[in-house]
Amino acid sequence: MQAIRKLLVIIDPEQDTQLALDKALKIARYTGAAMELLICDHNTYLEDGYYFDPPKAQELREEHLASNTRLLEDMAAVIRAQGFTVDVDALWGNPPWERIVAKVLQANADLLVQSTRHHEKISRLLLSHQDWQLIRHCPCALLLVKDQQWQNKPVIVVSVDPTHANDKPANLDQSLLAAGAYLQKVSAGELHLFHSYYKPPVSGIYPVQVDETEYREMLVQLKHDAAIDSGELHLSATEVQRSLPQLMDDINGDILVMGAISRSRLDRFFIGSTAEKLLDAVAQDVLILKPEGFSADKAK
Repeated sequence: MQAIRKLLVIIDPEQDTQLALDKALKIARYTGAAMELLICDHNTYLEDGYYFDPPKAQELREEHLASNTRLLEDMAAVIRAQGFTVDVDALWGNPPWERIVAKVLQANADLLVQSTRHHEKISRLLLSHQDWQLIRHCPCALLLVKDQQWQNKPVIVVSVDPTHANDKPANLDQSLLAAGAYLQKVSAGELHLFHSYYKPPVSGIYPVQVDETEYREMLVQLKHDAAIDSGELHLSATEVQRSLPQLMDDINGDILVMGAISRSRLDRFFIGSTAEKLLDAVAQDVLILKPEGFSADKAK
């Protein structure tokens, strides 16, 4: 992961607590990165001809954007007073995620920070439609922020697959390790590496015998190739969607670093069934990286 110099932070004007902004401020303190606060929203009632005639709808949209800009400027004034470099932008988009992706490219952002939404009925954080679209299409690193605070020295867990299963690019693990090592260095945190070598039973009945030593050696080699000295290794014979959330809880993890892969144009952009289960299962923040050479256009 390259050094973080520009953060793009999604602000939710409907929320009193800005989870994404809180985490972005921490990263800016670690790295000295500049920030841009962004509100990108849409209201069907303000579309031309839906409820108002086009001139009136345009007037109301401009008022709406001006109101969002004032909100952002109020936030930015407080942050600038603390010594941070902050810009703001308010956009209108349908769907909003497409405008956000375009903004990422225009702003040359290194990291997009987006908070998830709380679903009160089942009392946990669930990924929204926008979250999933950003996972598929965002061209830079994406930090999905949940409601747990980081420790003073964050615990960072990098999920890797040294076997390159499911057509996973070999260089993706190197990018994930580099990102984890970068965050560990700038935050003075802890780095952990995780791999699940779970093999489903043959015919759903007969367990597959697996040599853990072989997979441990792969992880050691992966660390060596990435020139990483620190980092505790964790291996599990249990399904990743069970073992990784458990590890995150057991070691008080703060950030999970994982990859997203593009499989085929026919499948659009598919992050993998295990990743889909993991993203909702873990209670911690998730940093998602894509392989080198990813283009938002290719994900369409």
